[in-house]
Amino acid sequence: MPLTPLDIESRRFKREFAGFSRNEVGTFLRAAADALSQATLEREELGRMLQAARAEVDDYRHRERILIDALAASEKIGEERRAVAQKEAERIVGEARLQAEQLLARTRDEVSRLQQHIIRVKTEREMFESRLSALLDEHSRLLDLRRQEASVTDRLRAGRTSLPPTPENE
Repeated sequence: MPLTPLDIESRRFKREFAGFSRNEVGTFLRAAADALSQATLEREELGRMLQAARAEVDDYRHRERILIDALAASEKIGEERRAVAQKEAERIVGEARLQAEQLLARTRDEVSRLQQHIIRVKTEREMFESRLSALLDEHSRLLDLRRQEASVTDRLRAGRTSLPPTPENE
């Protein structure tokens, strides 16, 4: 059973012959009761402080658990975002490759079309040049014939009546 300061102060001893001095015993008991009272108060204060410290430790442990959970969730979210970003990057690269292939195919088609057009233009130019050459030859012959006719006309006007030899007159 614990001893309280009140137990010490209220304790009375039997009287015997040649006993201790009552005043000294009373003073000592009061001092012991005061010391025990002070120790009890300190113990209670230390108990409150211990309880507060335990509550604080529990709070820190709770916060630590929350932080650990938040960190784990952040890591998981980070990994998920990284995976999503990787898939998005792969999709974008795939689309870019497809667009590049389509552009390359269109460019090849355009080059082929332009080559065919160039061939067609060259052919048309050659045909035009050939026709122009034939036309120039024809005009040259007509000019020659016109000169001959002019020469004959000039001679006829000048009094000459003979015609120069031509393949038709011979």
